[in-house]
Amino acid sequence: MITAADLLDHPRGRRFCLELVSGVQQPDDPAAAAGALAAVSLSVPTEDDVVVALESTADSALWWQPADATDALLSRPELRPALTRMARWAVDSPVVRQLAEPQGGAWTVEFDDEDEEAPRPSPGQALRDWARAVRGEVAQGDPGVASGDWWTTPPWPLVQTTRAPFPSAGPLALWAVEDSFGHGHARARPAPADAAARVFTVDGPDDWAALCRRWPLDVTTTTRRNDWQLATGRQGTWVLPDWYAVAAEYDVVHLTVSGWLRTSGDAVTVDDDRASVVAGWTPDSAYWLTDHELGTGMWAAWSRPGNSGVWRRHD
Repeated sequence: MITAADLLDHPRGRRFCLELVSGVQQPDDPAAAAGALAAVSLSVPTEDDVVVALESTADSALWWQPADATDALLSRPELRPALTRMARWAVDSPVVRQLAEPQGGAWTVEFDDEDEEAPRPSPGQALRDWARAVRGEVAQGDPGVASGDWWTTPPWPLVQTTRAPFPSAGPLALWAVEDSFGHGHARARPAPADAAARVFTVDGPDDWAALCRRWPLDVTTTTRRNDWQLATGRQGTWVLPDWYAVAAEYDVVHLTVSGWLRTSGDAVTVDDDRASVVAGWTPDSAYWLTDHELGTGMWAAWSRPGNSGVWRRHD
């Protein structure tokens, strides 16, 4: 479930409210922007409206550069009344509620530039290699470059699945991608369910903070510090979850749609000294940290014209 307060209090939530209203010219002046948002007509959003809005919201999550100017503007107190109206309108929509509570099975997605024949190490080996590489970066210290790895997702080739809240638009991994490459062709197939899987669910910043406190990996001496400081304005110690250690107790880590809206874009306080970020995640992503089938059944082809807009399946 997503509430109006969830949308109002977090960067991606506020951006989603704005993106749901197409064609709004956003002045740089806060007072003028507040007036423009207060005057906009709020019609009933369609599934396609929500798809495009969430895609734009995710694509504007840039964790390697200073905070987006539009996000900064939307955080101004002058815009709060107008955004409150929009947030209440958004969460009253059955379509938006359907997005936040997707039903049905999960899917794996591969884009057209991925090498399907590339050898895939086992999850255990991939996590060991990843942990070793990150600790190597930490031991090396600040390399003196401004940017590098900024995402906090588990590493390739762990299986990632998402659900399809609107079947005609396909799985969320097709279109709700942070800092995407603008793909236009992909394929997807159903992912097998496992009722016995041990799942760690991230439904908000408290869950992410708990994950980082339980399995912290300090990355302050890597380029992540530079990227995350630029994106959030925070200086200090940074950690991310040690996915190799998490895999000893959990099979899956799942970031819900609501969890993404509540968390992506903020510096998440872990304790008095440390913070973390949810960066590079697609909402509703479930990453399998242990062995799991890539998918079952036939692949279905998906595409969209001009590498933008709503995806459609080719039967």
